[in-house]
Amino acid sequence: MKAVQLIAPRKTILAELPRPEAPADGLLMQTLCVSICSTDISFYEGHLFPSEYPIILGHEYLGKVVEIGPEFDNPDIRLGDRIVYWGQTDFGGFAEYRTVRPIFSGEVKKDVFWADRNFFDDNRAAAVKVPDTLDDLQASFIEPTTGALRSILGNPPQIGDKVLILGTGPIGIIAGSVIKRLLAPTSVVSVDANPRRNEHAIEHFSERAYLPDELIEEVPENTFDYVFDCLPTVHVEDEEKDPRRVAMRKMKPKGRYVLYGASQEMQRFDTWLMLAKGINISASPFDVSAFPMHKTANVIQSAVQMLVSGIVDGKRLLSTVHSFDDYDGLVDIFGNYRSTTGLKTIVDFRKQPA
Repeated sequence: MKAVQLIAPRKTILAELPRPEAPADGLLMQTLCVSICSTDISFYEGHLFPSEYPIILGHEYLGKVVEIGPEFDNPDIRLGDRIVYWGQTDFGGFAEYRTVRPIFSGEVKKDVFWADRNFFDDNRAAAVKVPDTLDDLQASFIEPTTGALRSILGNPPQIGDKVLILGTGPIGIIAGSVIKRLLAPTSVVSVDANPRRNEHAIEHFSERAYLPDELIEEVPENTFDYVFDCLPTVHVEDEEKDPRRVAMRKMKPKGRYVLYGASQEMQRFDTWLMLAKGINISASPFDVSAFPMHKTANVIQSAVQMLVSGIVDGKRLLSTVHSFDDYDGLVDIFGNYRSTTGLKTIVDFRKQPA
């Protein structure tokens, strides 16, 4: 099979690798679509680091079951079913085939190990069978919706909160849409340095989409009850304009600051404001000893409903479909991702008829 391997930061190759076999208790999947995530780009850029190279990027995955292991025991899953998973590492998606050991809603299974990034992980992955009501492209958004939902459901705003979404890439759009439509805030606004993404935010959920300087100048301190931070690695010359510090200044005392975006490169958080205001910093952990994979299996089932119902508008999340056969174009997308004005790019593995 063909796979895109990252062999060092900003260095990829198109590799020929052996096609895997289904695990005894799992599935072999033929890849249909993989959407590009900010996590993929953080690994590509070198803000996140694997334990060793090479790795196959990609985890926002949709595949078709082509082989079932002899010990797999879920009778509802058959050859040809479409499956989305959450977990089982950040890697492995940008390949023509991959394996998964799934946990579906209602099942309680685990195969826990100590990961090299300081948390307990699971060799199994939360998974869901995709309903016919979602086409392949929309189904590609189940995984990121699951990620946002895990964070929001574990750390929800209170009824009537004033909410700020920090960063309006795809996760910010998903989070803002869920909070706006389901959790009864007084208001939901957003901030992003990309004017086009601000336009997307208004189209999906935001009552006002600020540029960073507008947020600083126009919004009084002690305004927001709840901040959802889905920013990537941030570098600014003026520390007082660091978006995370700005957001903390705009929060009310005892406000809740929910961290979604992650980087292994140190970021600036204002410990004085945390202490002075009693800001509550929270997150939904990857560590499966605190958030077991079987609970994420329930979340991924709910993520499907977010897309089926239109609470999350999958059709409008999609900006670009790129063929996996165009490797050079895919590398260009990785390199230019941070400057894109769009939302989701899906890498399409489906073979088109000649």
